Amino acid sequence: MRAKEQILRAAERLFAERGFTVSLREISVAAGQRNHSAVQYHFGGKAGLIDALYEYRMAPLNLRRLQLIAGLRTGGLERDLPALVEAYVAPLAEHVLAHRGASWYLRFASRYVLSGGYRSWPYSSDHHPGASELFGLFLECLPALTGERLRVLHLHIVMVLADIEQRLTDPAFDDGLAAAALADLRTTALALLTAPPTPHAGGPERTPAG
Repeated sequence: MRAKEQILRAAERLFAERGFTVSLREISVAAGQRNHSAVQYHFGGKAGLIDALYEYRMAPLNLRRLQLIAGLRTGGLERDLPALVEAYVAPLAEHVLAHRGASWYLRFASRYVLSGGYRSWPYSSDHHPGASELFGLFLECLPALTGERLRVLHLHIVMVLADIEQRLTDPAFDDGLAAAALADLRTTALALLTAPPTPHAGGPERTPAG
């Protein structure tokens, strides 16, 4: 494994476990780098490291999501809410199941969301054009959908998947239990989208362009 990938994986785990106060030196040590300035050399600092970590994980996930969206459009399902929810959840769920015990990505992402780290909520188009496209399709289906409701949807999906990722480190949490938890996530995500708006919502909000 190349040094940069070793650093990214070490950073992902340490950020997920301990938050973003972890020092670059600690990350270098955890990645097995003799040069304790290796993170600075490869990524320029913590902000560059976090950005690179998103690119490392999200590039294949975004490609998968774009493929799913293309399939929906080909099949005329771009107004089918359960299919849209599946296109949102599936790439992340597949990642969690395929990397059992080897990825901390959803736990890292949950930490980052709660830290207020997103500058362009909930995704920037640089890393997440597939998610941005899906949010647009959600709004076409549900014109009264608010930005706050989309934010809750995003938080719900990320936090539940982070919990499933953690539970998969326990051998007793087998594939059947994981599948049941993911099925429940799909159901509750759809319910979040279709629940009536709250009276104080103040009308539809659009997510920021990103």
